[in-house]
Amino acid sequence: MWIYLAFLAVIYIIYTLKNYIRILRFIFTLDGPKTVPILGNANIVLEGNLIQRMTNEAQSYGRIFRIWLTLLPYVMLVEPEDIQVVLNSMKHTQKIFFYKLFDNFLGKGLITQNVDQWKVHRRILQPIFHRQVLEKFVGIFGKCADRLVDKLFEKDGKDINITVFINNSVYDILIETILGTPTNQGKNDGEDDPFRKGQVMMSYRFARPWLLIDWIYRLTAAGKSEKQQQKDLFNFCFKKMKEKREFLKKNGSLIADDSTIRKKSLLEYMVEISERNPQFTERDIIEECCTFMLAGQDSVGTATAITLFLLANNPKWQERCVMELHEIFNNDTRSPTMQDLKKMTCLDMCIKESLRLYPSVPLFARTLGEDIKLGKYIIPAGCGVFIAPYCTHRLSHHYPDPHDFKPERFSSENSEGRHPYAYIPFSAGPRNCIGYKFATLEIKSIISAILRKCQLEPTLGKEKVIAKFRLTVRAQGGLWVKIRARNKQYKLTQLN
Repeated sequence: MWIYLAFLAVIYIIYTLKNYIRILRFIFTLDGPKTVPILGNANIVLEGNLIQRMTNEAQSYGRIFRIWLTLLPYVMLVEPEDIQVVLNSMKHTQKIFFYKLFDNFLGKGLITQNVDQWKVHRRILQPIFHRQVLEKFVGIFGKCADRLVDKLFEKDGKDINITVFINNSVYDILIETILGTPTNQGKNDGEDDPFRKGQVMMSYRFARPWLLIDWIYRLTAAGKSEKQQQKDLFNFCFKKMKEKREFLKKNGSLIADDSTIRKKSLLEYMVEISERNPQFTERDIIEECCTFMLAGQDSVGTATAITLFLLANNPKWQERCVMELHEIFNNDTRSPTMQDLKKMTCLDMCIKESLRLYPSVPLFARTLGEDIKLGKYIIPAGCGVFIAPYCTHRLSHHYPDPHDFKPERFSSENSEGRHPYAYIPFSAGPRNCIGYKFATLEIKSIISAILRKCQLEPTLGKEKVIAKFRLTVRAQGGLWVKIRARNKQYKLTQLN
């Protein structure tokens, strides 16, 4: 009897783990970075150089290779053709297990939701990011950007870490456009704001694999601290949501005549949505507020700061952008309109090249919903797939001289014929970044405001970006530039 029960137990375990066993059989056919016991390649992740190493060594591993994060195997894709198969299909929109580690930080918003919940929220929230809605935010972008320029004028002739100034300005924009809280000279309303205190504990948990088990992690001081952090974020957003709901009720109606209410924040739109869609609850509003606020800080701040840094170190391209801005505005000091931002094609190329070199999110992942065939490989359903834009963007057969800053790559003629998935700073396909248009307008507004009134110069000895990889790309040691005020006549340097 015991032998029979043991036999049944073995059969049950094999059946339960059959997908994992199938994935393991495939993984062991692939090459990849050397591993260490238990951690696998997680030690390289913790050191922050896995992505750089993969970029340097990808050709030696082959078209598809593997990495291990603790005892869990994953496949790495770098070629655009392979990436398209995954990202372009609704069958592969599920995020991998590790995204759950963001729940206490980001909340369960669009980034971390399971597929069914994501589909509902994406459909409901997509209209918020329509061009007509985004156009209402352009004035806020311009106002905050002008305030930033005033701050930079105080540092005229000095070397500064531009990242600090940009991050503060981006935060002002988010507070006003997402939560509807007007900022005052770069400061919020004096509340103890939890959004400036967030700390992601993923690296901490990777270094201690037993903490990847939630019930164990919740018992630790770190787990309790992160839970308190989430509580502070939720309470803050709940208070803002309650204020906005009361404001809308007091000023007429919530949905009686939608055209009469000129909404000025994403929170207002979400409150209205919740009135029409009972399935979009107050909890959902709070979760999405946390996601938009936290995801929009580092990503936009880093992209903007790195672009400014690269323009400071490439004066010819900086002056081309300045000439373009002079053609658009002449001597008019007005803030840009949506139409003005659309005309900034040279600046657009520079931003795209900056995001090619340093995509804000250097790595993301999906779980395969079915088997896929890529060349000679058949990757099993259920396998986790990693995609590294930082690596893909530096493939020399798609981008000659891949480490050089060459914005001309993104002119209309040079972009023609390039594989659409060779450039994926905002991901791609149905689960791409919902706010990429918002982010692009925001970046353009800030950079154009600075270039119209300031000249950027490199700082001696700090002319290189030293990339550090976390959830987003960071610049180790900061991004240092020298700020000089341009004269009112916008005298331009003659291009060679």
